[in-house]
Amino acid sequence: MIFAGLRPRSLQARLLWGTVPVISLVMVSVLVVVEQRQRTAVVDETERRGQVLAKDLAAISQSHLLLYNFTALEQNVARLAIEQDVHYAIILDADGRVIAESARVERIGQMLPSAVDRRAAETIEPLIQETTTKSGRALYDFAAPIIVQGRKWGTVRVGLSKQRMEALIRRTRWELGVLTVATLIVGGLAAAIVARRISRPVQSVAEGAAAISRGELDLRIDPVTDDEIGRLAVAFNHMAAQLRQQRGALEDANAELRQRLEELADLKSYTDNILASLTTGIVTVDLDGRVVTLNPAAEMMTGFFAGETAGRYCTEVFAETPALGEILMEAIASRAASPGVTTTLRRRNGRTLPIEISTVPLKGGDGKDLGVIAAMRDITVVRELEQRLRRSDRLAALGSLAAGLAHEIKNPLTSLLTFSRHLTRRFDDEQFRAKFQSVVPRELERINGIVERLLELSRPARLTFAPVRLPATLERGIELYAHEMESSGVRVVREYARDLPTVWADPDALYQAVVNLIRNALDAMPSGGRLTVRAGWADPGVVLPGHPRTTGARRVRVEIEDSGVGISAGDADRVFNPFFSTKDGGTGLGLALTHKIVEDHGGSIDFRSIAGGGTTFRIELPLFPDPPAEAGMHGDDLR
Repeated sequence: MIFAGLRPRSLQARLLWGTVPVISLVMVSVLVVVEQRQRTAVVDETERRGQVLAKDLAAISQSHLLLYNFTALEQNVARLAIEQDVHYAIILDADGRVIAESARVERIGQMLPSAVDRRAAETIEPLIQETTTKSGRALYDFAAPIIVQGRKWGTVRVGLSKQRMEALIRRTRWELGVLTVATLIVGGLAAAIVARRISRPVQSVAEGAAAISRGELDLRIDPVTDDEIGRLAVAFNHMAAQLRQQRGALEDANAELRQRLEELADLKSYTDNILASLTTGIVTVDLDGRVVTLNPAAEMMTGFFAGETAGRYCTEVFAETPALGEILMEAIASRAASPGVTTTLRRRNGRTLPIEISTVPLKGGDGKDLGVIAAMRDITVVRELEQRLRRSDRLAALGSLAAGLAHEIKNPLTSLLTFSRHLTRRFDDEQFRAKFQSVVPRELERINGIVERLLELSRPARLTFAPVRLPATLERGIELYAHEMESSGVRVVREYARDLPTVWADPDALYQAVVNLIRNALDAMPSGGRLTVRAGWADPGVVLPGHPRTTGARRVRVEIEDSGVGISAGDADRVFNPFFSTKDGGTGLGLALTHKIVEDHGGSIDFRSIAGGGTTFRIELPLFPDPPAEAGMHGDDLR
C-alpha cells in the first residue's frame, strides 16, 4: 500500500516503467555473464602462463640438476624472475631443499616449512596453489616436478602475482558498467519516444471516449498511421457514428415508451378507480394460492387490509371461512370458471355475512395462467328479499291450500249435510239407513285421509338415516309397477353410474319420493312409452333455478324421465303446490310430499318439460345431508 500512490497512471509512464526494468534486467544479466566469462578467461590465461613458465624452468634445469650445476640453476631462476608478474622462482632437490631461489638467497639449503611449501615439494604432478606473501600480496604458486627416467630429481616453483590479473578484471567490470548505463540511457530514451508515439493517439482515443461519455457524439479522431492505432481510430469513429444513430433511435423509442407509460398509467388509474368504485369485492390470488390484491369492497367485507394480506395464502387469510379458501384453491386446480356459489363469510370481527362468490381464471396477454379472480357479492338484501318472497309464497300457498282444502272437503261435507237434514224425517226408512251407513263413513274417511296427508305434509319430518344405495331404491320402485308397465307397453331404460357411492338418507321416505315420481311418469304415458331412470354424480357447474349452489361435499343426482304428454307452461309454477293435479280424481299431494321429502334430506328437486315431448324430474342429494334444525332425526350414524 505504501507504493500505491507511486503507480504510474498514464500509458506513457506505464510503458516506461515496463520497458526500463526489462532493459535493466537484460543488461545486468549480460553484465554478469560477460564479467564471469572475462574473469574466467583472465584466470585461465594466468594459470596457463604460470604452468608454461614452471614447465620451461623445469625443462632447462633438468640437465643442470643432474650435473649439480648450481650456478646454472641460479642463473635460470634469476632470468625467470625478471619476467612480468613473476614474484619468485625456486628450484628444490629431491628432498625438498632449496637449491636455487631468485627472491631470498639465504634460504638456499633449507626446507621451507609452510603447508604450501610442503605440498609443492611432495607433488609428483603439476600443482597450482593460491597463497599470500607476508605483506598480504596474493599469488599463484605453480609447482612442476623434474622427472628423469621415472624418478623425481627435484621440483620447480614459480610464484605469479595476481595484481595485474585483478586489475584487468576490474577494468573489464568498469567498462561493462559504463556500457550498461549507456545502454539504459539510450534504451530509456528510445522507450520514451516509442511510448510517446504510442500513447499520444491512444490518449486521443481516451479523450474521445470521455467526450462520448459526456454525450459529444459528433467528435472525430483523425488516424495518423495505418497500424493498429490507426485502425483503432477508424473503429472509434465508426462506433461514435453508430452511437449517435442508436441514441437517436433510443430517444424516439424513449418518447414512445414514455407516451405508452403515461397511457398505461392512465389505464391503471382508470381500472383502479373502477375496482375501488365496485360494490362487489374483488380478490385475486396467484397460482400458489397467495393473495395478491383486495379492492376496497373486499376489505370492507373481510375486515382485512390489502397490505396485510398480500403474499399470504388464501387458506390462511380466510381461515375463519374455510369454504372460501377451498373455492379459491379448487378454481386454481381446475383452471375453470365457477358460477355463483353461496356461502357465509365470517368477518374479522366475528360477524357473519352471506355472500355469493364467483371465480374465473386470470390469464396474461399471452394466454398464460396467472391465477384466479374471485368476485364476492353481499347478498344480505337478496336473502331478505328471498325471505319476503318465501313468506309471500307461503301466504299464497296457504291461500291455495285453503281453497283446495275447501274444495276437497266441500263435496263430502255436502253429502254429510244432505243426510243430516233427512236423518230425523227418514230415519225409519230402511233403505235410507243403509245408504246412510254406506256413504257417511266413506266420506268421513275421505276427509280423514285428506287431513292426515295435510298433517304429514306440514308436520316436522321424523327421519331415520342409514346408508342407501340409489340404484337399489330405484329398482324397488320399478318393481312395484312392473306388471303395470308390461301391460301398458312402457319400456324401462336404466343409466346408473358405476362409481356411485351410498348416500345417507331415510330409506322409506326416499322410496316414497321415488314411487311418487314413477307413478306420475306412468300416468303421463297411458299408451306406453319409454321410462328412463338415471343415477350419477351431480354436475358441479349446474345450478337449479331457485336452488343456489352451495359449498360442501359433492352431490348425487337422480333423474326420472318419461316420454309422455309433458307439462304445459301455464302449469309449471304450480306442479309442487298441494291439491294441484291434472289427473282426474287426483288429490295433488304426491309431488308436494316428494318436494318436502327431498328438502328434508338437504337436497333439491326440479323438472324440465316440453309439452308433448315428455318430462324429466331431477333430484340432487348430498352424500351427507345437513337436515333442517326442526327436522327430527334418528340413527346412531348422525350423532
